[in-house]
Amino acid sequence: MNEPRSLRLTRLMIYLNALLWLLFALIIGAGAHPSYPIGSAYHLLMALAALMGTAFLFALAWLLRKPNPLAYWASVAVLAVTILMALFDEVGPADLAFILTTLLPLAFLIKNRSWYLQPSVPAEKPKRAA
Repeated sequence: MNEPRSLRLTRLMIYLNALLWLLFALIIGAGAHPSYPIGSAYHLLMALAALMGTAFLFALAWLLRKPNPLAYWASVAVLAVTILMALFDEVGPADLAFILTTLLPLAFLIKNRSWYLQPSVPAEKPKRAA
């Protein structure tokens, strides 16, 4: 099964996106984000949500190593929803960079959808000698 080069790049970009979420979680957790200071109502909730996003993106990137329709559709949905959520926020330079790092792997996923959605061929059973 030949793997297009863009598949590795797609996974790499999803890992990068997960690292950005991890960095965001650490910034919030340290109380360095002005919108979520330590002691605020959403401080811990936002840090945990960002950590969960990190774990989910790492898992999806790992599952995309092989053709997997479920991982493909989950990745497309997660990346698309993430972009939409970012667009509904006040969009600044950091948001635009984040949207771009999310949009690129989504575009590559859509470009290579036939590879991810190909039917899996069951392994042949060895024939018994008669």
